[in-house]
Amino acid sequence: MSSTANKDDVYHEKELILNSLKTSLGFAGFALLGGIFTATETLTANIRKTDDWINGAVGGCATGLTIGIRARSHKLGVGACLGIGGLMSLYEFSGAWKGLLRYKNEDEKSEWRRKIFKDNNQIINEE
Repeated sequence: MSSTANKDDVYHEKELILNSLKTSLGFAGFALLGGIFTATETLTANIRKTDDWINGAVGGCATGLTIGIRARSHKLGVGACLGIGGLMSLYEFSGAWKGLLRYKNEDEKSEWRRKIFKDNNQIINEE
């Protein structure tokens, strides 16, 4: 009895291993970029002895330049530097996950809310 399977229908373990290796190297590259960002941001914060949005901008720019070096493209490196650095500095400047009011005390927060909202009593009563 002859087989009706084509060459393309047969399972090829070699291709599976190769595809898995390519996928895992992609994840490793992404993790490396995250490590470069974190190391650069932390190093900048330690040198400057302050924790602000500039550290995120420097870390993002270093990550973008690394992408450009890997792709051998000056345009991509500068664009990624400006893009990632700009987004990370905006994220840090806006207060990250904690918001704009993270370093303000209760009096400053209520003053800020009074300036922003027209009827502060209505908002307080809703809470």
